[in-house]
Formats: sequence, C-alpha cells, structure tokens
Amino acid sequence: MTDTTVLEQTQLPIGDWEFPRLEPRGYVEPRNRILKRTGYYGGPVKGAPSTSRQVEVLNQGILESPMQFEGLLSGVETLSKTPSVNDQFQAYALGLVDSPNVVEAGDVGVGKSTLMKCDYVLRALTLLRRRVVVVDKKQQSPTEPWGEYTNVAHTAGVDPIRLALGDRDGSRINMLDPALSQTRFIAGDTGALMVLQQAAALLNDGTPLDTWERKALRAALRDGAAQARARGRVVNIYDVLDHCGVISDELTRQMSPTALERMHEAGLTLRFILERLPEEMPGLFDGETSENVKLGEKLTVFDISQLPEDGPAVPLAMMLANAWTLGTIRRSEPGWKTTFCVDEGWFLVGGPMGKVIQSNAKLSRALGLSNVVNIHHISDIPADDPAVAFIKEAGTMHLFRQSKADDAVAAAQIAGLKPGAAEQLMTLPKGQHFKKVGLAAEVRIAHFRSELERQITDTSAGLTGAAL
Repeated sequence: MTDTTVLEQTQLPIGDWEFPRLEPRGYVEPRNRILKRTGYYGGPVKGAPSTSRQVEVLNQGILESPMQFEGLLSGVETLSKTPSVNDQFQAYALGLVDSPNVVEAGDVGVGKSTLMKCDYVLRALTLLRRRVVVVDKKQQSPTEPWGEYTNVAHTAGVDPIRLALGDRDGSRINMLDPALSQTRFIAGDTGALMVLQQAAALLNDGTPLDTWERKALRAALRDGAAQARARGRVVNIYDVLDHCGVISDELTRQMSPTALERMHEAGLTLRFILERLPEEMPGLFDGETSENVKLGEKLTVFDISQLPEDGPAVPLAMMLANAWTLGTIRRSEPGWKTTFCVDEGWFLVGGPMGKVIQSNAKLSRALGLSNVVNIHHISDIPADDPAVAFIKEAGTMHLFRQSKADDAVAAAQIAGLKPGAAEQLMTLPKGQHFKKVGLAAEVRIAHFRSELERQITDTSAGLTGAAL
C-alpha cells in the first residue's frame, strides 16, 4: 500500500499571468504501513523541547481576502494569494461603488487590452442578461486590415460591424434609422433630429447649427420623412438633402420675402454640410442600414479601425455606436445590463466624444449601463477635459505600470492611492495592476488567462509577426 502523492503549491512568479498550479513533487518511495506506525521512518535525532511562546511563529495569522467573492474570476491578489473577481454591476449592487463605470490606465503593452477582452467582454458574455458593445479602433496588424476584436467576436459567434470608406464588404449605418430614434428617452422624429444636429456639428468642425439652420433642418427632416413614407421605405440622408433649401408653401405664407431668402440660404448651408456624408464618406452613412447590423445581440463590435483618424468619420461612427447602444437599451426588456467598451480611449480626449461618454456615465445607473474605457497617460489629459471628470467618477480603476514619474504621480493622485504607490506603479510587471474599488484601499492583482484567451487576445501581431 502506498501513500497518495504529495503535492505542493508552487509560488506565483512575478509577472506570470497563470493561476498557481499544483504540481507533483516527484517520486516518493513506498513505505510499509506497519513500520510507519512504529516510527521506523522517523527522524534519527530527537527534537529539542520548546515552549508555546517559542513556537508562536508556527501558528501564523491567516490573511483575510481583501476582495468580494461575487463576480467573475480575474486573477489573484498577490499578498493573500486569494482569488480576485471583477463585476462592476455586482460591486454596485453590494454598495461597494457609487458608479458602475470602469477606467483602465497604463503604458502600452502592459495588459490593459487583455484585461478588457477577458474580464469585461468574453467572461461577461457567460452571464445571463448581459450585453457587451465594443468600439474597436486598433487594427490587428499591418497585414490584417481589421480590428483587434475581430477574433473575439468570431469566438463569440458574431460578425463585427465593419465601417470602412468605400468598402463593398463593409457595413452601413443609416443615421435616421428608427433604431436610433429613441436616443436619450426621446422617440420619433425628435430623436432623429438630435442625431442629425450632432452629426451636422461634427461635420461643421464642431460648430453647432444656428437658429435658422436648425429650423431649416427640422423642415427638411419633416418633408424628407414624408417623402420616404410615401415611397414605402425608411428615411435616409438623401431624403433630407432633397429638401434642404426648399421653401414649403407653409413657410411662404408665414415669412416675408427677406426672411424667405435667409431661410433659403440657411437651407443651402445645411445642404453643403450634410453633403459631406455621401461625398467624403461613401458607404458609411448614405443609405439603408446593412442587414448584419442588428439590435439585441449579446456582443456587438463596431470595427472602426479602417476609418481615417483625421476628419469627422471616427466621431460620427462613435456617436452612432453610442446612439445605437442607447436605442438597444431602450428597446430591451428590463433586467438587462450593458457594458460599453472603448479600448483606445485616447481619441475621446479633446473632442466631442468625451462629452458623450461623460453624459452616458451620468445616465449609467438609470440605464443599467457601464462604460469601460482604456487610456494611456492621465497626465496628458487637460484638466478641463470631460475625460478627467469621467475618470474621477469611475467606481472601479485598474492602474497598470506607468513608467514615467509624472504619469505615476498623476494616476496615484486621481485614484487616491496610498503613499508610496506611485513608486510601485513605475515598476509593476506586465499583467499586474493596482485595482481600486470605491473607497476601499487598492490591492495588487496578477491577472491570468486561459489558453484560449491567450490565443484570441494577442495584440502584438504587428511587432511579433505571429499569426492567430
């Protein structure tokens, strides 16, 4: 008869993303049970007598886990070696945070995207009544012209909504689609009007429409929608363009010749602005919504990696993705929770989309919406930028390595970390981060991935040349 093989727990190496495993010690010589009872295998030297005070060190204190256990397994807390979980909605339900919004900050290549893909996308999809929307800005590699979340989407069984200029295989979103008309609790043409006003401001270099131009837009949308209904289809941007600058009989009766001339000029100005959609961005917003763009999916990925960084294409796509998400929430049954992920959050800084994310953050509790944003360096964000307010109001923060001293100090200050944390932030290994949940003290987490997650979360193909 032999004893069972003795297993010992190996220590977690710093920077290793794998969960500690139990490994066999090696070959153990079989022992006779009778001889073992008689002490035959005991030590040849008798132990020295001791006292209870001297052996206190043998009864070491047990560290209590600093984390709650209600959530999705994420990694291990490096001090207590206890499991670490992530679930911003459950943390809010337990009263640990006042906001379900999440911020990840750190240098390039330290594990931010991996954490988002694993914890806030793939693992979150395993829960009931959970929905995830991703804005994918980063291209997979120079030879692979699609976003880095394409493999994640295919693993989840969905196709990304790929937006690219002039791409016949890409997707098209009609910004006047009824699915967008319920944005911010407003139904009907009023919601479509708000989308058009925001689009016109983006196309006009951030300058909002004036009073006359807004009146011209309302008239063009009303007449364009009537034209589309008469033709038995959904209104699109071409219907609106057909009526920009056209004075209706009703306005002719109400206005003086001078006012009519001014209204005509306002309509032409509006037409010149909105014509940029079909002329400069063909195939994106100039027709009916593609069939692969559907509401109600567990995972929706907007691939905007092929859109030019300069110009209004990216802000427009981001605005419509946001409006589509809010429309989905309004149309879904009660009890659903939605996570809106922006991996490359740098393009939110200094632009109008920062205000959109901040507005969503304030509505998150009422909508069951969590905004998860990845940024690089907090110190690069202007103090008056809406992104700063979003970071301060986030209930959960994941702080990865910040190699520069000013970046580490800025991250530690805005998160309220303990003294000395800035120095530790500068030397954190890859895959480890400080997690700050609400008012609780930060804890150091070593994130881990399964083998499948390793294969589909790679973001270094452009440098390593590895093919997935």
